[in-house]
Amino acid sequence: MDSLSPSGWPCGCAGEERPVTDRIITGHTRIVGLLGGDVRFSLSLRLHNEAFTSLGLDWVYLPLPVKPHDPRSLAEAVRGMRAMGFVGANVTMPFKEAIIPLLDEITPAAQRIGAVNTVRIGKSGRLIGGNTDSVGFISDLSANEVSLTGRPVVILGAGGAARAVAFGLAERRCGPMLIANRTSQRADRLQAELATHFPSQKVTVTPWPLRADNLAPGALIVNCTPVGMRGVRTPTGADSPWPIRFTPDQVVVDLVYSPLVTPMLAAARADGARALTGLGMLVQQAALSFAWWTDEAPPVRQMRAALEEA
Repeated sequence: MDSLSPSGWPCGCAGEERPVTDRIITGHTRIVGLLGGDVRFSLSLRLHNEAFTSLGLDWVYLPLPVKPHDPRSLAEAVRGMRAMGFVGANVTMPFKEAIIPLLDEITPAAQRIGAVNTVRIGKSGRLIGGNTDSVGFISDLSANEVSLTGRPVVILGAGGAARAVAFGLAERRCGPMLIANRTSQRADRLQAELATHFPSQKVTVTPWPLRADNLAPGALIVNCTPVGMRGVRTPTGADSPWPIRFTPDQVVVDLVYSPLVTPMLAAARADGARALTGLGMLVQQAALSFAWWTDEAPPVRQMRAALEEA
């Protein structure tokens, strides 16, 4: 079994995408990839492959699209990665929770959050799941000097990304948290789990759409849903997740980064709120995944530059 470090991590070893890599792939190339329902517009491919190139590593990061509505597809994809000698993978929507039963082990952080966005495959073929989303999100907020202690929070969504965001914010002692989701079942489950780990954290659940009185002054509002993503219908008017006006004292973050300026961010900027894109979190969580797979210090500057050129 791959050993766990004290931090809980195993030790060891827009628009059309340009080609994943212009390097020669050989029988010695180490392979990682991105498991997701629709990975066509992911910037992770460019980000990681530029990082490998900058360090002279014979690695490649590949798109691994999986049929989201076929329950067998994810299991077959995971078995295939192990059989073909993959080193690991990132996991994106809609599989961050569904992949957990298919793994041999998950880190304490991923266990607590209940979602996996990174998998490492040990030399023995053991599949270990971790979560870099939570730390990546908090790191980006810190880099943007967003204060969290006591700040009211509104989270749109209750899936894997929302779980990572919610746990990260609760650990930083944020203020009252409101979780808004289309259906109550997943949101209620997340609320209950947060109450178990953070008994003093106030968490309430509300259905979409948000109302103006849902948003406290100075709130941090985070979209953790695919609404606004390229190719995904964005509800408007009364059906929109955010049919209210934002205010200048609010901070609005959209984890969707394709397009870079989403409908939510455009609305926030128009109303004078501070708007942050999802690129910062993407870089931060990717750097953590990169380090876990390669045991190399991630070239964060080159990774960020690759996204700025995209």
